[in-house]
Amino acid sequence: MAGMFEELGARVIDVDRIGHEVLKDRSVKEELKKLFGEIIFNEDEIDRKKLAKIVFEDAEKLSALERIVHPIIREKVRRLVEDSTGVVVLDAALLRRIGLDKLCDVIVTVKCDEEKIVERLKKKGFTEEEIERRLAAQRDIVEEGVVIENNCDLVSLRRKVRDIYNRLLGGGVGE
Repeated sequence: MAGMFEELGARVIDVDRIGHEVLKDRSVKEELKKLFGEIIFNEDEIDRKKLAKIVFEDAEKLSALERIVHPIIREKVRRLVEDSTGVVVLDAALLRRIGLDKLCDVIVTVKCDEEKIVERLKKKGFTEEEIERRLAAQRDIVEEGVVIENNCDLVSLRRKVRDIYNRLLGGGVGE
C-alpha cells in the first residue's frame, strides 16, 4: 500500500528495508553474534531467516534484538524525515514499538482480517508455524489514527489511499 502513496507523490521510507541495512552494520553484527552466536550467520552476513526463527520463538530474545536495532533504525528514519519535504510515509508495521510514532503528524493503520493475512503470507512461502509466530509477535499493534481496511480489491484500496493522500495535502486528516 505504501507504493500507492508513492505513486501519488509521497516519499516513502521503508522501515523494514532500513532494518535489513542495520543488520549489515559491523557493530550490530558483533553485538548480535555475542547475543545469539554464530548460528545466525551465513558466512559474514546475518541470515535473517535463522535470526527470525530464533527471535519469534522467544519473546525475550526478540526484545533483546529490538533493544539493539530499534535505536539505530529510529535515528536513521529521523534523519530521512528531516531531510524530506511534502508528504512522507513511514512504511512501518512496528511504528509505535520502534518509537517512530513521535515523528508522525498522522498515523494511518492498515488492518486486515487474519485469514487474509494468513492467505497472503502462505502465497509468499511462509509455513503455518512461521505465520503464527509472526502474528503473535505483532498482536500488540493497536488501531489508531486513520484506519484503512485492506480486505478489498486493489481498485478499492487505491481509491481509499488516494482519498487519504488528498486529505493529507489539504490538511484534512488527523485534525
